[in-house]
Amino acid sequence: RAMSRALPQRPASAIVAQAAGDRLPSYVTREQARAIINATTTTVHRLLLECLWQSGGRVSEVLRLRLSDIDPEAPLLHLVNMKQSKRLRGGALPRKVVVVSADLVAQLRALARDARIPADGYVFRSQKSQERPMSYGHCWRLIRQYSIAAGIEVIGSDGHLRPANGRDFRHGAAVNQVRQGVPLSEVQQQLGHARIDTTTIYTKLAARDLAS
Repeated sequence: RAMSRALPQRPASAIVAQAAGDRLPSYVTREQARAIINATTTTVHRLLLECLWQSGGRVSEVLRLRLSDIDPEAPLLHLVNMKQSKRLRGGALPRKVVVVSADLVAQLRALARDARIPADGYVFRSQKSQERPMSYGHCWRLIRQYSIAAGIEVIGSDGHLRPANGRDFRHGAAVNQVRQGVPLSEVQQQLGHARIDTTTIYTKLAARDLAS
């Protein structure tokens, strides 16, 4: 008993992920995501991570967000669905509509106004080229940086703790939506899954997390 008390306590999500093996993905909880977002040091970085969390979008999708992709009448973002490789007529990539908070939309518009971003300009721009989006690698490093600053770690596929990454934000957003009672079909739409059975994995994560 003395030995068991001396063992470090791991978060429930880590125990769940290890027990499930590679079948279930790692993710950040709502509290962990909030801690990481609160650790950001610039408005752009904070809104970038907030977009990732609220939309459940892939890093590559959120980085492609243009000012014109923010719905003018509702708290919606129109994101390119990078998982759907089939292009539409004219070579355009398919898009998905994701629901976010009205406050986030207002802050994104304020950012675009202050930075003088044109309607067709990217919201999260490269520091070197204001005409191109922030690079995938740079965003990935930012998430890791702020995860470390917030002291947040998740269990990786190798069973070891590591800083959170963009995929952890996406998976965590989905688990959070399921736990809040959002219908699975709506979670599927938000994530841009072609098949709903792909989305059901998050119901398992949510259920096991609550059970533990």
